[in-house]
Amino acid sequence: MAKRPPLKLFDADEIKRSIAPLAQRLPSNRASGHGDALPPEPTTPDEYVETIDRLWEEAQKSFLAIGRYLDEAQKKLSAEQFAQVIERLRFGKVVRSQIMTAYRAVTSGLLPPGVEAAGYSVVYHAATLSDTERAQAVAEGVIRPDMRRTEIVAFKRRIRTNAAQRDNDRRAMLEAEKQRLLARVADIDRELSALT
Repeated sequence: MAKRPPLKLFDADEIKRSIAPLAQRLPSNRASGHGDALPPEPTTPDEYVETIDRLWEEAQKSFLAIGRYLDEAQKKLSAEQFAQVIERLRFGKVVRSQIMTAYRAVTSGLLPPGVEAAGYSVVYHAATLSDTERAQAVAEGVIRPDMRRTEIVAFKRRIRTNAAQRDNDRRAMLEAEKQRLLARVADIDRELSALT
């Protein structure tokens, strides 16, 4: 029979601290008639768009804070401690890596200001472009605050397909030149043989 993992003990004070901010937001804990009441539920398409866009913007901005803390933890904690931290997070290695890459790209100035509004996965894809590709993407208006992941992926595909095609064309041209030169060398060898 397999061993069960040990039960994780919870600290009551830690639980209280964790839920206190949420408890304060419950309607029963708010004074009625004050300014901190929740906004009315959206009912029209415009209200839904406004509400969803606002929440999306807040969510996208939070990736910078998450990235900052991940970056700090990686720098300040031992490798073992950092491994313990990331093991307990709710997201996996790929998401963590993308958030950290996106955070570093934004905070280092690798990408123009405001692009964080596009979200960490979009910023991550923009950050993985080469310096030349990134400069071209900025010049073409692909990298901008409202960029979409599909635009970055399409840009990468177009640029890299064109580069691969140029490489293939160059390779074919060089192979043809090589064959021409080899044929010329063979002609020269025959002429030299005839002279001796």
